[in-house]
Order: sequence, then C-alpha cells, then structure tokens
Amino acid sequence: MIVRHPPPSFPNFWLPSQITIWYLLRVNLGNLDIIEAVMDNLPVGVFVKDASNDFRFVVWNKKQEEITQLPAATALGKTDEELFSKEAADVFHAMDKEVLDSGMLKKIPQESIRTKAGKRYLRTLKLPMNDPTTGRILLLGISEDITESVETQKELERLNERFDATNQELQETQNQLFQAEKLDSIGRLAAGVAHEVKNPLAMLLLGIDYLDGGVSEDDENIPVILKQMREGVTRADSIVRGLVDFSSQSALNRKKSRIRDVFNNTLLLVKHELVRSNVKLRLGIVDNLPSVYLDVPKFEQVLINLILNAIQAMADREQRELTITAQTEKLQNVDPDEGARTLRIFRDNDIVVVVRIQDNGTGIDPENIDKIFDPFFTTKATGDGTGLGLSITRKIVELHDGKLQLKNRADGADGTIAEITLPTRLANTAHIKSPKLKQDNPN
Repeated sequence: MIVRHPPPSFPNFWLPSQITIWYLLRVNLGNLDIIEAVMDNLPVGVFVKDASNDFRFVVWNKKQEEITQLPAATALGKTDEELFSKEAADVFHAMDKEVLDSGMLKKIPQESIRTKAGKRYLRTLKLPMNDPTTGRILLLGISEDITESVETQKELERLNERFDATNQELQETQNQLFQAEKLDSIGRLAAGVAHEVKNPLAMLLLGIDYLDGGVSEDDENIPVILKQMREGVTRADSIVRGLVDFSSQSALNRKKSRIRDVFNNTLLLVKHELVRSNVKLRLGIVDNLPSVYLDVPKFEQVLINLILNAIQAMADREQRELTITAQTEKLQNVDPDEGARTLRIFRDNDIVVVVRIQDNGTGIDPENIDKIFDPFFTTKATGDGTGLGLSITRKIVELHDGKLQLKNRADGADGTIAEITLPTRLANTAHIKSPKLKQDNPN
C-alpha cells in the first residue's frame, strides 16, 4: 500500500496505535468498513465526526462503546447534544471549533462525561482531516479512559489533606507537651527564682531605707548605694525576664545564638537549686565558639531539664559535682542511620558545637539504657515525674537538627554524661532519624 500523504511529525505523547489510526484514516477515508474493523480491536476509544454535517458521528469503535456505555447503533448519526448533557456538548463543540480553526492536532489532558456507570474522565486527542474522495471535513478523536488514575489522584489528595491535618494536630499536641513539661520545670524552679529575686529587692529596700534617713551633699556612700540599687534592679529584671521568656509558648523560631549567653540565662534560673543542693559547679565553655541556630527558650528548657535531672541523680552523694563544658569538635566517620529519608544533617569534617553535662550520680542502670528516651518511662517514684522529660528534651534537640546522647561515664567513675551535638549551619530540612556520631577534637 502506498501512502499518498507525507507522514507528519508526531507528538511524543502519541502511542503507536494512535499513529496507526492516523495512517488508516488518511489512506482509507473512502472505505470506512476497513477502518472500523481495525479500530474495534484498539485499546483506545476512537470516534470520527463529520464536520460538514453538524459534527455527526460516523465512526464509533468498541472501546468508545465501553467508555461511554453507548452502543454504536445509538451513537452513529447523532450529535453531541443528542448523546451528552448540554454542558458537556458545549465544551466538546468549543474544542472541535478550536481544532478546525487551527488545523492542528489538539491534546485535551482531561474532560469528563456522565454515563450509566457514573462519571468518566478522558484524555483526548483531536485532529482535523479532509476526505479527498467526498470533500468532507472530518474530525478524528482518540480517547483514553483515565478515570482510575484521576480518582486515585483525588484519593491521594484527600489522604494528603488528612495527613496535613493530622500532622498539624500532632504538632499542636507536641507543643502542648513541651509547654506542660516547661511548666513542670518552672514549678521546680519557683522557690529558687523567688529567692534570687528576693535578694536584689532586699538590697533595693536597704538602699531606700538609707536614703530615707536623709542625704548630705558630701556623703561618699551615695554613689555606692545608687550603684548597688541599680545592679539589684537590673538583676531582678534579668531573672524575671528570663523566666517570662522561658515560660512563653511559641512555634519553633531558630536564630543565630551564642551558647555562652544561653548558659548564662539558664544558670541564673537554676542557681538556687545548685546552691540548695550543695552542688559544686565546674563550667568550661570555650571562648569564641561558633554561633549555633537556636530557639533560645526551648533550648533553655533542654538545659534546665538535664541540669535538674543531674541534681536529682546526685541526691544520695555526699559530694556533688556537676561539670558543664562546651567546645567545638570535628566529626569523623559519620554513620547515617539506615533508611534515613532526608538529607544528612551531619557530614564528615563538619565543625559542631558539643555540650556535655556530667554528674557524679548513680548513673544509668544497663537494663534501662535503651529505654530512657521512651515516652512515660521513668525510674522516679510515683508522682515525682511523668516520664516525658527526656523524651521531650531529645525531641527539642532534634528540632534543632542536633543529637542528644545519654550515657554512663567512661572513666570508671559513677555518673552520667548528657551530650548534645549541634550543627553550626542551618540544614535544608530537619532530619527524621539522627545519625550515629563519633567525635574527634580538632586539636
């Protein structure tokens, strides 16, 4: 058979069956019986409209019958208005006119029709053709039933909406747990904060009493007393502001922060607990540490929880020592967790800030070492804790793209080390699983 028309440049979305239809129609426009015999075995719906006769259907293959639930005997010789709803017919006519006006193939990604079996979604190609034998203008249509994929996509969108709503609820619940644990910490700190505020207020009252007794121009104590009063007000203000900031509830808001400043604020809040418990504090924060990106109130919650836990762990010791250090280290041999689904936060040779809080308490029972971060797990007496403290503390660290490890001291002495590893850069995304780390001091 000789093809009488040069083959066109077919769009890359055309299937071989669609190209076959094009050749059949171009070569056999005068013999519709041959065309129909072949088309009835095609896996796509095929129809042809006679644009010279009110766009009446002249070809309607078996697959088109299946898609539309309309037999060929019903469809042939009919128009869109006689087969489909007015709304659908108007859409089809607009597309037909556009195809004829352009004289080019048009791809319609999605259109829909109502059938006896329900709503069906179609992906359709339309192409104008001339019948050289009769002079008729024909419109070839090839339709693929995409109902299943469209409904699957809609179901996925519904699932995504439900997932987003559930995720939002989980985040809100998480924030409520953070706040509840924070308020619990505030309750434990209340006496200490009151004591710390009372001292500068007492100093202020003494200054007022002195000034109330009369002031002479040559009194050399006045500048000293005013300086002490000013310092007392500043200290009380710092304590109250620190407590207000710590107790505030807000979404995670990480900013570039100095770890030394964070510790200064934290130690101000726990100072009374350290003194009351007779804990000797050793502080070793390296100068000129790189900045880290912290939500300061939330990270203060981490430090307060770990420090208060350490104080409680040393309750039975005669001598209680708490050592807090912060230094930079270079990561070596980073081993990402198996199956991590997001970008790694830590990479070999990254410079990180490592905070260690070490006590000389009883340490962690080996049988509990794998449970300490489990929600509601606690070794405290009933009523002394919810078991959420360490679980929430680790979650806050992870929200900072960091890693929290809790382990017994390796130097043979009793006690526990809480180790926090923080990146000095912002990651593209928060990781889900924390990598296992091995640190080497860069020096």
